[in-house]
Amino acid sequence: MTDIKESISEAVKKKRIVIGTRSVLKKMKGGEVNLVVYASNTPENFRRDLDHYAGVSRIEVKGFKGDSAELGGLCGKPFHILTVGIKK
Repeated sequence: MTDIKESISEAVKKKRIVIGTRSVLKKMKGGEVNLVVYASNTPENFRRDLDHYAGVSRIEVKGFKGDSAELGGLCGKPFHILTVGIKK
């Protein structure tokens, strides 16, 4: 899990992060991200969408062991975040 945390922290520093499920799905469809991370409490229907577009676009999708509050904190935001994408 530390590699996921490091990847997210690095992307935040370089401003290469996409926050939010709708934004991430849009970027996945456009092929603009190469890694997607979702929180442990992401609803199943969003996970299915992420997995579907990941398969079509060949994008890596990883689960974050923490919940959306922890993912938001890792991104330096004062709110919950279900999904983040890291731009190419």
